[in-house]
Amino acid sequence: MDNFTNKIDFLKSIGSNNILHSGQNLLDHLIGTSNKLKDLGEPEYLQDAGLFHSVYGTVYFLPEDGLVDDRQTIKNIIGEKAEELAYWFCILEKPRIDNILKIKNTQLREDLLKLNQANLDDIATSNTMSWKEAYGI
Repeated sequence: MDNFTNKIDFLKSIGSNNILHSGQNLLDHLIGTSNKLKDLGEPEYLQDAGLFHSVYGTVYFLPEDGLVDDRQTIKNIIGEKAEELAYWFCILEKPRIDNILKIKNTQLREDLLKLNQANLDDIATSNTMSWKEAYGI
C-alpha cells in the first residue's frame, strides 16, 4: 500500500467520508484541496497539509463529534512540517485571511496563504447545488 493510500485510509477511519462539507463530503474536499496544490506544483508537505487541513476542525467547520485531537498521530502520517501547517490552519480565528497576514514567519504565512486559497478554490468548484438540491426537481 502506498503512502497516499495510507493517508486516505486514515481520513476514512475518522469518518471524513461521512461528514458533509460545502456541498460534498469532507474527504472529497480534502482531496480536492490537496489536488489544487499539486496542480500548482507545490511541494508534498504543502499538498499533505491540504489533505489534512481540517482534521482538527476549524472555527468555520467543526463536526459535532470533532475529528482528531492527537497531533502526534497526524505528524506520524504526514510529517511535522505538513502537520504544523494543518494545525495552524485549524486554529486560526475569523477572519482567517486577516490572521494569516499577521503571521511574522514569512514561510508559514506564504504556505498558509496558498493553503487557504486552495481551500477556497475547491469549495468554489464543488459548492454548486444541483437543480434537485436547489429546487427539489
